[in-house]
Amino acid sequence: MGAEQLKTWVLTESGERALRRIIPLGARHYDERNNDDIRAVVISCATLVEAHVDAVLKHLFSSDEAMELPLARKLHAEVEDSIYRTWDSRRKWLSSAFGINITGDKQTQDFNAVTDLRNCLVHGDGRLTDLQVAKNKDFFRIREQLPRVLKVKLNGRRVILTPDVPMLSATVCRDFVLHFDSAVLNAYPNLSI
Repeated sequence: MGAEQLKTWVLTESGERALRRIIPLGARHYDERNNDDIRAVVISCATLVEAHVDAVLKHLFSSDEAMELPLARKLHAEVEDSIYRTWDSRRKWLSSAFGINITGDKQTQDFNAVTDLRNCLVHGDGRLTDLQVAKNKDFFRIREQLPRVLKVKLNGRRVILTPDVPMLSATVCRDFVLHFDSAVLNAYPNLSI
């Protein structure tokens, strides 16, 4: 029998800071009667990941040699707000500008469930939003992912949080950060952020 090998994760400093805040959020028990605590964990985890990815993107742009050119700085200033507006936009810029493709990976798909749930909680007050149900493809994806990935129950458009949601949200976010940092550091091994 061979010895098991443990994977050693290499993280950015920003990724490590995010994980130090995410992991404890999923480590305690949450009473399903206290939806406010469960909601806070989902929102916090998603926000911490978003802040980390945005910090990496900003660092990649600022350290790119092209940004030394006045034209590149001007063009970047014109589109900068749109880069961070949606997750699709972030992933598009990571791929097209920096060769970091995380679209379609399991970790990204599972993280989409966390951001979808966060959007239900923040923008839909505990319900699937009009935007989430507007396209059948998105609606069916969300209805399949939320229960499977996060053990969320759905009653029509209403989201019912279970005590498993905080731990699963934190785990999904942890796995996404590990995966994201691995992809970033494979492409930019000397990245320091």
